[in-house]
Amino acid sequence: MVLSCSVMAGGAFAAGPYIGANYNQIQYDNDDVDEDTLKVDGVTLRAGFEFNDFIALEARGGTGIDGDSKNAPLGTFEYDMDHMYGGYLKLSAPLSDSIHPYVIGGYSKMKADVKYTVAGVSTDESERFEDESYGAGLDFNITDTLGANLEYMRYYDQDEEEISGVSVGLRSAF
Repeated sequence: MVLSCSVMAGGAFAAGPYIGANYNQIQYDNDDVDEDTLKVDGVTLRAGFEFNDFIALEARGGTGIDGDSKNAPLGTFEYDMDHMYGGYLKLSAPLSDSIHPYVIGGYSKMKADVKYTVAGVSTDESERFEDESYGAGLDFNITDTLGANLEYMRYYDQDEEEISGVSVGLRSAF
């Protein structure tokens, strides 16, 4: 997947609160499924507070838009994300007034419907995933109050399962 953004010169974000929304492509990897990754589209709302150009706290809540399915060695495997939420610490290193790369870390919780079908018999379960999460991204200032965002996050990584994602979005400072 190739993503590109145009960035116009703008002022720096002032410290204070912000809100935003991101489109996510969540990837679910399970060692029991073929090497193919299950990909789920989702949306996330985020709200945060920037203390200065370097430190922010952020809360997120999101939901899946559609699910995905793949053939497993003995049948079919389906994954559909119900919701996710988490809290994060965001550390930025501004390169200029317009570009702020960052690292982010915290804790995420997710609920998903996971369905296995083997020889015509289905097992449908609601699973909960929670783990320490981390990632990196870029914030691009478009104006004094409007910005764009591109990010990679690893939400869950335990046992034979991993949930990660790429997102792109907009945010507004006020």
